[in-house]
Amino acid sequence: MDQAKLTNQKLDGALRSAVAGNGTEPLKVIVQTKDGLKDEDHKLVKSLGGKIKDDLFIINAYSAELTPKAIGMLILSERVVRVFQDTPVHI
Repeated sequence: MDQAKLTNQKLDGALRSAVAGNGTEPLKVIVQTKDGLKDEDHKLVKSLGGKIKDDLFIINAYSAELTPKAIGMLILSERVVRVFQDTPVHI
């Protein structure tokens, strides 16, 4: 699958424009995987220069900080189902 299709399939709308830009500041994201946070996820995020913040095991995900370029590389992983921007929720 090509990069454009992966971007549309795996990134939420807010992240699509950020990844398409040339930003260098880390973004807070939630990364949903096939089966939760594993050692290989730690290794991948570290290799991309990011930091894992929390294990969100209830939803098979983890929160992390990654640059837009790193997010573009992260979505190439078969383990990654979807990546969302981690923003505060107001009720």
